[in-house]
Amino acid sequence: MNVLFLGAPGSGKGTQSKKIETEFNIPQISTGDLLRAETASGSDMGEELKKIMSSGKFVSDEVVLELVSKKITSDECKNGFILDGFPRNLSQASSLDTLLTNLNVSLEYVFLIDVPTDLIIKRCVGRVTCNKCGKIENEYFSDIKEGDTCEDAGVYVKRADDNEETVTNRLKVYGEQTEPIINFYEEKGILHRIIGGEDGPQRLTDEIISIIKS
Repeated sequence: MNVLFLGAPGSGKGTQSKKIETEFNIPQISTGDLLRAETASGSDMGEELKKIMSSGKFVSDEVVLELVSKKITSDECKNGFILDGFPRNLSQASSLDTLLTNLNVSLEYVFLIDVPTDLIIKRCVGRVTCNKCGKIENEYFSDIKEGDTCEDAGVYVKRADDNEETVTNRLKVYGEQTEPIINFYEEKGILHRIIGGEDGPQRLTDEIISIIKS
């Protein structure tokens, strides 16, 4: 079973992909994780990636696709995979489509997590993460604030880019680049739109699992 999650930054697609990973025992593939793993590996490609990223440049689509291809053809993904955060634009979606066709692999489900903009801004701007275990909380929706101590003795910190100006800009870029992908997968008949709200992630998880099992 091969699944792709789409959604604006802060829509909760990462949370949902993690839950589906646990439910069906298939690995989540994050391109950010792939890049970090490759740079840490000490490989020739990893060293080249370090130079690119340290200079502030973007890693090319070709390199990202190469890493994705390497991952999905590994034994870890023999029963399927979950893509999260890639593709980010129509060009990447088309290239991924070609790659999967060449590998004789198909996407069965594309889930779009659709959340109102004002709620996404709250989710991002209020987000705090434990610097030890990675647990995520939100200052708007819980009593936990930046600087509070987590149950594992870590401290909740805020990402520097989780401010309203940066988040609004990220949403603008998403609208311009990523939303056209929605039509791309809608035309293939595999897109499922899941409407998010303030009632927490479990309802979305239940809805996604229901669609997959049906």
